[in-house]
Amino acid sequence: MSQRSRITVWLKRGCVVLGLMAMVLVAGVLVLAATSGGSTSGTLANGRSVTASADAWYLETQFMGDTAQIKTPHFLIVVAPEQLTVNAKPVATIDAAVKAVEVNVKGGTVTFLANGKSVGTYTR
Repeated sequence: MSQRSRITVWLKRGCVVLGLMAMVLVAGVLVLAATSGGSTSGTLANGRSVTASADAWYLETQFMGDTAQIKTPHFLIVVAPEQLTVNAKPVATIDAAVKAVEVNVKGGTVTFLANGKSVGTYTR
């Protein structure tokens, strides 16, 4: 085998490997897109249940005492004992006796439900 044909064989092998790597990358992106979004829930120290659902690829929730903090790529949502905020802006005031808060993030809009009733909406 000549030097030139060896180079050609290695170039072909390299192209095959790069093509396979590209296909794996595309498959990973498709899986990530298909599994984006999710939900989480927890109970605060005061007995209030907080449920969050989002269509975002990232959803993180922290429950600290009587406050819940929900992070998505575009929003920082805080469920405090008497106030609901998005990106440090007050959206709604709720009674401290509310037992269930639902937070829904969809298409750039955050919707809050307290005891099943809509109490506020924030649009990006």
